[in-house]
Amino acid sequence: MKKTEGYFQQSNGQLTLFQPDFIRDADCTKETPVIYGKSDIPIYGMGKRICPRVSGRKDTEYMKKIYLEELLPLEMYDLVIVLISGGKDSIACYYKLLELGVPKSKIEFWHHDIDGGHPSRTMDWRCTANYIRSFAEAEQIPLRVSWRKNGFFGELYRIGTSELIEWVDPETGEIYQCPPSKKYMECQKLKAAAISEMENKLAEFGYRMKFPMKSGDLSRRWCSAYLKIMVADTVLRNMNSVAANLTKTRKDIKLLIVSGERRGESVGRSKYNEIEIHRTNAVYKHHRTVHQWRPVIDYSERDIWEVLKRHKVNPHPCYRAGWNRCSCAMCIFSTPRLFAGIRELYPKEYALLCQDEKILGFTLDNHCDLETYIGSADSCVYHGDKEAIQSLLTGEFPVESVYVKGKWKYPAGAFHGAAGGPC
Repeated sequence: MKKTEGYFQQSNGQLTLFQPDFIRDADCTKETPVIYGKSDIPIYGMGKRICPRVSGRKDTEYMKKIYLEELLPLEMYDLVIVLISGGKDSIACYYKLLELGVPKSKIEFWHHDIDGGHPSRTMDWRCTANYIRSFAEAEQIPLRVSWRKNGFFGELYRIGTSELIEWVDPETGEIYQCPPSKKYMECQKLKAAAISEMENKLAEFGYRMKFPMKSGDLSRRWCSAYLKIMVADTVLRNMNSVAANLTKTRKDIKLLIVSGERRGESVGRSKYNEIEIHRTNAVYKHHRTVHQWRPVIDYSERDIWEVLKRHKVNPHPCYRAGWNRCSCAMCIFSTPRLFAGIRELYPKEYALLCQDEKILGFTLDNHCDLETYIGSADSCVYHGDKEAIQSLLTGEFPVESVYVKGKWKYPAGAFHGAAGGPC
């Protein structure tokens, strides 16, 4: 097993450097032993508290603030929210919850739509929304979809404030919208006025006009911050529509946020805590307890695939077509081979992305334009799974395709490391 340094663990009140064992994706193969991916023993309803394998960090004031020694017993949470991207890790999180005994009635899927209903442009896979929708229907789990209006390209080309965040209630289908800020309302008035100095006036409220930077700093890698993290936080803070679905009173709500980050994916993620207090926790002000759990943080890639294999789940079509990560289709971290695959499957979208670089005078890669970045790299596309290719091209993914009917096989993109996704 691979030992990687970088974790701080409390020992007798002192900070000590800890070396946890985990397997990097770059070192994982089909022959890697399954360690954490074996079936879990049910503990729901037994009053058991889950403690992290590696103690949480306390090396900064912020880390001290979010430090959590252990989770509440799972049965004490009113709602368990699984942040589902369509990728293998978030799906494995869901099945871990089921194996631990969490009833489906306590679980809700939350998906952030990166494209946000933009009228003409998409950044994500065409089939992701339908893949998640079909998976939720097959598993009979409520699905709450949220987005920032006009998504990635709306934010990329924005002048003025960012667009509002919206979400759909899974029971009624009603669309909710976060309250507009004073600055947002002022920007809307300027746009409606259509005066000659509009752009200069709007620029006073901020503007984007740059691709996200390949960085762990979320203020510069704005796609994760503005299109995912802030979207989820806004929905959580506007709790009326969420709380209305709970059987208990709206006061003293206890929520558990479950996400699928793993240590083996990257150096950045290797430093994450397994459990912590979520940013939206507001026990005293709003009577809302919010904890976060990354239940597969120590899993190897082999462990993750073992979970999907056990439940005979069809992986997202991008894995089956040769992609090793299920990030956005045109993720800024994509390798040359992955972008060559995008150029092959989505030539129009690729051409528009190259055009964006010229319009903005800002390249998607930190150092060169897309064509130079790809160079002579071969496309990653695997054409042996025609059904997967068809799904990526058409966006279709029916409910009947959620589970593998015959023998489960590793997708073509499995065991190719973690390069090509968020750091």
